[in-house]
Amino acid sequence: MTDILSLPPEILNRILDYLPLRELSSVCLTCKKLRDVVYVDSVWQKKCKQEYNFKSIEGWNVNYRTLYSKVLRPYGDLVGFWRRDFRCYGGLLQVKYDKGCIKGLEVLAPASSRVDRPLRKKDMFIISITSSETVQVVSVHSFPEKKEEGEEGDEEEELEEEGKEEQRPCLLRVEQDEIEGRVLEYKVTDANFILQKEGLINHPVFRRWISEELEDDPYAEMYLNCVLRKGVTYLLSRHEYRWFPLELPSKYRVNVPIQPGLFKGTYSAHGIEILSLDYNDDLTEVTVTKITGDPNVPASEISLFGDLTSPLVLTAEQQENLDSLTAIPEHHAMEQSGSTVRQPFRIPEHFSDRDNRYIPEFCTFRCRAKGRIAGHSFMTPCFSKGHFIVFDESKFGMVWLELTAFSIYFRVDENELKD
Repeated sequence: MTDILSLPPEILNRILDYLPLRELSSVCLTCKKLRDVVYVDSVWQKKCKQEYNFKSIEGWNVNYRTLYSKVLRPYGDLVGFWRRDFRCYGGLLQVKYDKGCIKGLEVLAPASSRVDRPLRKKDMFIISITSSETVQVVSVHSFPEKKEEGEEGDEEEELEEEGKEEQRPCLLRVEQDEIEGRVLEYKVTDANFILQKEGLINHPVFRRWISEELEDDPYAEMYLNCVLRKGVTYLLSRHEYRWFPLELPSKYRVNVPIQPGLFKGTYSAHGIEILSLDYNDDLTEVTVTKITGDPNVPASEISLFGDLTSPLVLTAEQQENLDSLTAIPEHHAMEQSGSTVRQPFRIPEHFSDRDNRYIPEFCTFRCRAKGRIAGHSFMTPCFSKGHFIVFDESKFGMVWLELTAFSIYFRVDENELKD
């Protein structure tokens, strides 16, 4: 019988690949030879890849064993997407590996009414390891952005305290919630970063936030009241966040009119919101759920759903106005061999179509749908009749029949979420 210690180191390495961390620690205590094998960096490199999908140690300045035990074990499970628990507004956090750190980024909808613009990303926190191999967690959140050096204005003195140190100590921990499961908590304790309600609307940070949100938008007057309300709530809580894990929709489905994913959509005076499109298991219904929300229909609520079992194929004449659309029989449907068929698309007369610069003249799929509407504070919510429209893989729309309005949604490109 062969003694395990007589095996070549490379064979021992392969065996150790199958052991969990606790067992590896025990192996280290048995003898010097096995301890030396356990300490080989390639063993830990594989564990980093297999358990945390960690691929590059560039910029970390430590070995894989140290990285695994001090950084990945406590923080590696944070990598991915999280939805913010923030009143009606919600929010999105992306945690990813970067050179020499794990970085948390707040993901925001495009400013202004340009739904075709990319998402905005704002650095929130950084997890790194110092030269003394101490793990460091700091806040780097600076939204709204600080003024550029040399920019005119009288805010320099007021912002001096806030701008002295871009990195602030912060608390970052994962707790268990009875309903939601894991919850990620973030808190900055620096008194200079915490804003007070009194005098907030005259604070330079508030003015910068409003300016960045509206960003020379031609519809700024329409958004102003909603932006002001959101700005007060957002900035008063910028030092304290809570997130729950967010599972993104499956990347590919067979025989569906449009693939699942994240989208950006316009919601009247509330501006642009981030949503998730997916299907039920038997592919009979498409559902669009809010990741960010507003005081009427909050985050995490279904915004709209479409019935895929009864696709509609309409002529341009049938789309001329509300009367012609509502005259379509309830069970009007077109048999078709595939999930899509090219057909004309028109905005009915007298429908709100602020986004008409994006609207194609043809669509590839149409079906009956219902969209969620509600009063302020989500009072008396109900579903309103409409049509779910697919233009192509990057765009879909909703014709709100009872609201006489049209909304368009743009896919969040994969590149917007990459490094």
